Amino acid sequence: MKHQSTEPASAGNGAPGASIPRIGAVFLSVALLVVLVFAFRHGGSQAADRDSRVPVVVVPVPSPPVSEYDTLGPGETLGELLAANGLGGPSTHALTEVVREYKNPRSLRSGLVARFTADPGEEPDRIVLQLNPDSLLDLMAEDSSWTASVHEVSVLLDTVILAGLIESSLWFADLSGEVRKLGADEFSEYVFDLADVFAWKIDFTRDIRSGDAFRVAIERERRPDGSLRSRRFLAIELRNRDRVLQAIPYTRPGGRREYFDVDAEALRGVFLRYPVPFRITSGFSSRRYHPVLKRNRAHLGIDYGAPHGTPVKATAAGTVVRAGTWGSFGRIVEIRHVKSFSTRYAHLSSIAGGVNVGAFVQQGQVIGRVGSTGLATGPHLHYEFLQSGQNRNPATVDLPSAERLEEEYLESFRIERDEALSLLDAVPLPVPSPDAAAEPAVAD
Repeated sequence: MKHQSTEPASAGNGAPGASIPRIGAVFLSVALLVVLVFAFRHGGSQAADRDSRVPVVVVPVPSPPVSEYDTLGPGETLGELLAANGLGGPSTHALTEVVREYKNPRSLRSGLVARFTADPGEEPDRIVLQLNPDSLLDLMAEDSSWTASVHEVSVLLDTVILAGLIESSLWFADLSGEVRKLGADEFSEYVFDLADVFAWKIDFTRDIRSGDAFRVAIERERRPDGSLRSRRFLAIELRNRDRVLQAIPYTRPGGRREYFDVDAEALRGVFLRYPVPFRITSGFSSRRYHPVLKRNRAHLGIDYGAPHGTPVKATAAGTVVRAGTWGSFGRIVEIRHVKSFSTRYAHLSSIAGGVNVGAFVQQGQVIGRVGSTGLATGPHLHYEFLQSGQNRNPATVDLPSAERLEEEYLESFRIERDEALSLLDAVPLPVPSPDAAAEPAVAD
């Protein structure tokens, strides 16, 4: 008898029914992968088609405005300058009238700089005129009219520390310190300023010697083109032979700026020592040979050998009692001062406007210019100093001084003094070589 087995068939017995579930699972996996790949490719293709159908718009970037500079030429009018830079007749007329509100167009000098700004191919719609070194007139086109506004030229404030050793003259001192900051011929202006500060204490035509030295701290306002709007000393130290003089500026509330020494004594005197900072060519004498008259006669003043046209300054405030031509003096100005003092300035080439008999002039005010009128062989200034009508030697007369700074300002002054003098520490005061001789030096 045959028996049938009731045990299930094992997986390892090679029965055909055992592989059906595994084959199905693999088939389903492959099918799903194919569907995903097809979907991805089909979707990507559609996205690409959609991207290719998005319109691309190129917006042109307008060219930026262009600015050009032009200069008013000799004899050229403002209207001609505007027309030469693309402005039509109506705009030229309108602009001229707008400018007239700020400055007479006829008074504009050659060399005036103008900046014209416009879109390419268009009429300028912005114009900037430099009316003077410190003012810009900004003109803007708005609809069919023009508007204007004035702007101040921006300046840079800086400080320059210099030292100088005087050799042949103050003008050609051997400089050290921040010399590279100086512009062309800038130092020559400081020579005049330096002489003015110490004019009451030192006669720069007689007292300066080779080997003298100075150091200064200068505050400047510089325009963008490098030119100076203003300059002023913050501190000065001057060694003259065996003495050292210092000058500190101080301004009283509501007052003017003046110079004082470290003890707050005023450097300003009632009289300046000289009216021009140039060398003496002929001194005070009761008997001198006159080069024109060819005979001896008194020379009751001092002659300064200054170039023709040099400004002449009043040595003290006072009232003009003579202004015009007077015999051998040629053109002359005579001023009456306090305490019966008076001064005379002769051989002038011209007398300054407003300097008339009866006019009051300030100390340091320009009253005329050096010339050779009257009995003179060449340009020079003849200067006389009189007290109670008697001629005195201007080089040796004892001149009165100004008063000391008031007590109420001393504390403020001392603070400013110490801060200012500390600036000078940046450069040493030069010393001459041991074998250098102390020869006289002249201001010019």
